[in-house]
Amino acid sequence: MSESLAELRFGDVLTFLTVHRCGAITAAARALKVTPSQVSKAVHRLERQLGATLLSRSTRGVIVSDAGRRLIPQLEDVAARLQQMRPDVVPREELAMAAPSYLNAIFLPRIAAALPETLVRGLELPPALVRAYAVENFFDIALLVGTEKLSGGWVNSAVGHVRKALYATPGVAKALGPAPVDPRKVAEVPFVTPIYNVNGQFVPADDGCPLTHMHRRLGHQSQTLMVGLDLALATGQLVFGPVIAAAGHVARGELAEIRVRGWDVREPLTLAVNGERVRAKTQRLLGLLVEKTIEELDGR
Repeated sequence: MSESLAELRFGDVLTFLTVHRCGAITAAARALKVTPSQVSKAVHRLERQLGATLLSRSTRGVIVSDAGRRLIPQLEDVAARLQQMRPDVVPREELAMAAPSYLNAIFLPRIAAALPETLVRGLELPPALVRAYAVENFFDIALLVGTEKLSGGWVNSAVGHVRKALYATPGVAKALGPAPVDPRKVAEVPFVTPIYNVNGQFVPADDGCPLTHMHRRLGHQSQTLMVGLDLALATGQLVFGPVIAAAGHVARGELAEIRVRGWDVREPLTLAVNGERVRAKTQRLLGLLVEKTIEELDGR
């Protein structure tokens, strides 16, 4: 028999909701600045009082049970109503976004401005790791370039295309001659190329350039595109990447887009949202924001 609801502790409700939001007991403990044992005890106490199992164990750790998912909307409503009764407490939602570094740099400030009452968190993850962390509820939304999509409870929305192009300093662009430039001339200039760190080994990453790594001169290397653009600016090397990432450099006249004969690279951009953790209204706002930003920065 469940204990009297009169003994239910508001703190236990908030603790369980934090576990749901963070996706793990240890992460919830860090967020609440308590020990994992205290989090577990609070959840067990709430389970006894509600007469329902809220968390269950899996190979991935702790997950919210079916009963817990059914109760979450009601518990969130109770928490919101009680917090509104305290004028000194302003509840804040949290929203964590996983994306490559350049997409975080572009979109995170805009999301923060559009959701002023929300605490936003940017996680810089290469595409290969996004799917792995998605099942751990490590983040709430993700921006995916290419055909990759997230399954399960994730809502995937097409929000435009990312156009990629070749960039160099104005001096290098002028030396290559009038557009469209012959790909063979481009192959004579060193490229700044992306790399991943895999178990301490640097591995070349695919940047989508029509000129493969085997057919171009190796220049400097970088794990992030934003650093790659700065390297190209400082050294006179070429860099291939998304137009939206280079927009600032181009607007300031530091880099120029080089049109190459036969090159027209566009990849779909997908906004993946955890449908159980992000409200429908917020999902729509994020989709419109990303679409508008892509149109604004691409310039085409």
